[in-house]
Amino acid sequence: MVNIIVAFAAEAQCQRYAAVLEEAGYSVFRRCTSLNEVKRALNQCGDGLILCSCRLPDGTVDALAWDLGSRAVILALGRPEQFELCEHPRVFRLTMPCSRGELLSAVNMLSQLRQMNLRSPKERDLIARAKEYLMKQYAMTEPEAHHSLQKGAMDKGLKLAEYAERLIKATE
Repeated sequence: MVNIIVAFAAEAQCQRYAAVLEEAGYSVFRRCTSLNEVKRALNQCGDGLILCSCRLPDGTVDALAWDLGSRAVILALGRPEQFELCEHPRVFRLTMPCSRGELLSAVNMLSQLRQMNLRSPKERDLIARAKEYLMKQYAMTEPEAHHSLQKGAMDKGLKLAEYAERLIKATE
């Protein structure tokens, strides 16, 4: 599970976005109203996904991204003109207004990206091989194969890489 930090200048916005995420089953690590709070929260949890506005009272999301490097994935929410302030290549952008589904889809995709970045090369290879097997054997798409692996791992109470390894061994 990825640590999620929600950061907006207004506490009410933080609460609203955190509630949407929590209703969808995500766990919000911290709600913040400044970049300094985000940095402190990230120091406590180590890494994660930051959902935030393009600008907070003490700086821009672009400055935050340069400070954090690869420690976090950042999803910035804003209007198109606000993204002019956002040039960092590792900041993902979601144009407002957006639907609840679009927001959750973006968070889901970035959570998976963050999890993949935390896996070792061996684990990534096992998962890729297991997905390839499922795609060939059952004519699945890549997302269907990934979902099938996730479901199997959850049903067995295993990590995704462990389940992928078991699947590969069973087919050899």
